[in-house]
Amino acid sequence: MKTVAFAFAAFVALIAFAPAAHAQISENGGPISYSADNLQYFDGDRRLVLTGNVDIVQNDARLRANQITLYFSRSTAPASASGQGQNGGLGSGDIQRMIAEGDVYYVRPQQSARGDRADYETSTDSVTFSGNVVVASEENVIRGETLVLQIGSRQTTIRPQNGQRVRGVFVPRHGAPQGNSGAN
Repeated sequence: MKTVAFAFAAFVALIAFAPAAHAQISENGGPISYSADNLQYFDGDRRLVLTGNVDIVQNDARLRANQITLYFSRSTAPASASGQGQNGGLGSGDIQRMIAEGDVYYVRPQQSARGDRADYETSTDSVTFSGNVVVASEENVIRGETLVLQIGSRQTTIRPQNGQRVRGVFVPRHGAPQGNSGAN
C-alpha cells in the first residue's frame, strides 16, 4: 500500500499547479512558451486555440497535444499608456481553463501522463485526464480510463472503463526490506 501511496503522491507532484486562478504546468511557475502550427484568438470569448503539434513548455514541464484551448479571465492589470488594460488583448488575463485534446502528453523529468484529453479548471483546482490514461512515475505505471487530480487536497482518483479494472505495475525501490522468507 505504501508503494501505491508513493506513486499517487509522485503523480500529484507531477501536476503541481499554483493556487487557483494562476494556471501553471510546472510547480516552479515562470513564463510559459508555446508553439503550434496554427493559432486562433476569439476576443469575445477570451479564448486562444492552438492547433497542430502544440507544444507548451514551462521550466522542466512540457504539455503536448493536437489542440490546446486556453480560456482567459478579464485582465487584472492596470490600463497602460496604449489603453490596454481591463479588456487587454491576445492572451491577456489569467488562464481560467485549459483543455488539451488528441494525443495529450504531459512530461516532467522521471514522470509522465498521457490520455486522449486533459481538462484543467482553476475554479475547482483540478485536472481531469480521460481516454486511455497512462500514468508513469519512474518505473511505476497505472492505467485507467479517467484520472482526476484535486490539486489543493492532493487527492487522486483513477477510474476504469465500464466493465474493466484499473491496472498498474509498481516496482519496489532497490534496497527496500523484503518480507520474511521463512528461512532461519
